[in-house]
Amino acid sequence: MVYLYVREAILLLVAWVVFIQVRFWYRWTVFKRWSRQNGCEEVPVVPNKLPWGLERYAILVNGQFGKMDLLEDLVRARFTDMGFWTFRMFNIFNNTMVQTCEPQNVQTVLALKFDDYDLGPLRTGAFKEVIGNGIFTADGQEWAHFRQQLRPQFNREQISDLESSSRHMQILFKALPEEDAQGWIEGTDLMPYLFRFTMDVSTEFLFGHSVDTQSRTLHSQDSGNTQEIQDDLQFTEAITFASDYTGWRLRFGPLYWLVSSKKYKTSCELVQRFADRFVDHALNPGKKVPSSGKERKYVLLNELVSETRDPMELRSQVLHVMLAGRETTASLLSFVLLLVSRHPDEFKKLREAVISHFGTDISPTNEITFSSLKACKPISNFLYETLRLYPLVPVNGRRALRDTILPTGGGPDRKQPIAIKKGEQVGFPSYVIHRRHDIWGEDADEFRPDRWINRKLGWEMTAFGGGPRVCLGQQFALNEVSFVLVRFLQRYDSIEAVDMVSPLKKKLSVILGPAEGQKIRLHRATS
Repeated sequence: MVYLYVREAILLLVAWVVFIQVRFWYRWTVFKRWSRQNGCEEVPVVPNKLPWGLERYAILVNGQFGKMDLLEDLVRARFTDMGFWTFRMFNIFNNTMVQTCEPQNVQTVLALKFDDYDLGPLRTGAFKEVIGNGIFTADGQEWAHFRQQLRPQFNREQISDLESSSRHMQILFKALPEEDAQGWIEGTDLMPYLFRFTMDVSTEFLFGHSVDTQSRTLHSQDSGNTQEIQDDLQFTEAITFASDYTGWRLRFGPLYWLVSSKKYKTSCELVQRFADRFVDHALNPGKKVPSSGKERKYVLLNELVSETRDPMELRSQVLHVMLAGRETTASLLSFVLLLVSRHPDEFKKLREAVISHFGTDISPTNEITFSSLKACKPISNFLYETLRLYPLVPVNGRRALRDTILPTGGGPDRKQPIAIKKGEQVGFPSYVIHRRHDIWGEDADEFRPDRWINRKLGWEMTAFGGGPRVCLGQQFALNEVSFVLVRFLQRYDSIEAVDMVSPLKKKLSVILGPAEGQKIRLHRATS
């Protein structure tokens, strides 16, 4: 009897697999006919060694994942192996994806045919547990609603306010190790200081209350152990862990929901509970809430209350801004200072420009403002070159909502239009586009900020996306990073990497950042 049940179960499974495959072949035949009728040509296909390309998922379980530079060893290497800038992949469960590094195709997806694409269920599902539904996971009218809420919050008046950044910058300098008799701070990993700095500034901007991780680390022995301090530190640890874990879940694609843990669920609950306190206060101002002392003149959460009084919506919106803004700014800051330390000639040129515009730490000559930072072009060039080589979102994509067309990548010359099937993913890795030698020159892999002199941004540079979903906070982030960079260059007349030979190590989670443990030396300027 058991044998009969097992046999029937196997037969049903086989029948289901056959049905799925036949349906896929039929739909694919209909799509290819539509493609030819619309003048599209075939696109190269990545060969699969196993059904559904299962060999590509092996690195997630065979121990090789942590040993690889994913962007170089997988993403970029695939384009090199294929020898084309656009190709199609057949993946698990007959999911297909077109990968393209053609700026013209990226412009089509993000702008010219914006309504033909959405984010798809993967991003929404993977992020929902920690930050809910908001501007970075929503599509269609829901996304338009969230964006309309947030757009006014990133106008020039808000992003120009550097008072909070200046205050937390002073705490950062105090938290750094002491200088020796010659004025050197030896062998220090700046990343923890920079991540604490952006955490403190971000929570003050969002909630009107800074978690003050930098000062509490500095005074850890005598800061006490109040419930407020415990809550702040738990929130900091929880959102950092939840962000990293979400990045891991995304590696599993449509199977992300299989990846979970008790610590992840607990971290998500802690993050949301922390935000709920401030949402409740914003909706009911009479209630007591932790205060950082000085009252901020602008708090994003308080401004959002004038747009909506839905507590779930308010919580999701501020957490979306928190997760997207805090980690990206900290990672960009870390990359910038690591690159400064590894390129002494660029450091010298940039410091001379900073001193010329703003004076020294001891003798400032010009106020650091949004306008004065924008006027110092060498800073902008340095940041753009950093983002070119190390885009914070190095791999991005969209899902086709209908059968549609991309302008190039097909045919024998790889320049003919190609068809995109409804439901198909289109990926466009900025990391590879930004390093194309035929676009950027034979020195495309080299760090050279002067390439940005008189160069305008185009679709070959997508560090902040583009089209209607272009990053709202890009000027906010660039302004804050520019401010921190100026303060470091005013204060230190030498910033050197301890290891000038090894390649800069990267870490890919939800966003791209430097790997920890890369140390630098700083020398305090005396005049």
